Amino acid sequence: MKIAYKSDIHLDFWVKEKNRNKIKDFIKNILFPKTADVLIIAGDLGHDNLQNALFLEEIKKYYGVVLVTFGNHDLYLLDEESLNKYKTSHARLSELKEYIRFIEGVYFLDGDIADVAGIKILGAGGWYDFSYAVRHGISLEVIRGQWEVIMSDAKYIHPKIDPPTFSSFEKEKIRSFIYDADIVFTHVPPLYIKCFDDVLMNSFYTFYGYDLFANNVKYWIFGHCHQAHDFYYDTVRFLCSPLGYPVGRRGEFGIRNLNINLKG
Repeated sequence: MKIAYKSDIHLDFWVKEKNRNKIKDFIKNILFPKTADVLIIAGDLGHDNLQNALFLEEIKKYYGVVLVTFGNHDLYLLDEESLNKYKTSHARLSELKEYIRFIEGVYFLDGDIADVAGIKILGAGGWYDFSYAVRHGISLEVIRGQWEVIMSDAKYIHPKIDPPTFSSFEKEKIRSFIYDADIVFTHVPPLYIKCFDDVLMNSFYTFYGYDLFANNVKYWIFGHCHQAHDFYYDTVRFLCSPLGYPVGRRGEFGIRNLNINLKG
């Protein structure tokens, strides 16, 4: 099977209009898609649900199946208009799921498994849990205080979440099905990788998921860090191909393809 993967597309930073032709140009000139059996998008499509749906309709033309989960930006309510329309971030995410439900061959995974040609793929958002900084001796009080100042998640997700609690909830969704999965994709990585030199910042970009690796999973695709990765931890190959923002980019253009054989 050939799989393709991408994360952190942040579409509305690249395409300002809800215009299908401009989205087509973006896909052609920035993502350089090549056909594959399945495309996995590990969160952070963008801030506008309708624009995201148009993007998914167009990107699907290159792939047999498209699998999507949410990232932190897919929960954002950025302005008064969005707050009045949705009231909660959950309502915005529910609308995105409903849009996707009517796009043939595109599936939103939120702690669910998709069977693609016998390969079982588990998708979920995941969430950071502050544990990286705690293990470096920083108190939860200090971490929470800095999170309020540094992270837009504290400002634009409504109602405000408690990251360790939300992370625990997300982790249990993953745990419920992970022993049946060959491939997992989450927005937030489930191990302590170095996204930033700063310990506090790193604690907003990872969660403790090492207890999830002792199973049949061979590949874990993630995003959130805006840095490309391809490495092994134990028997699991971890992959990340973010796009990121047009300004100050740390990601990479193009969609990565990977040939896998889990049955042979």
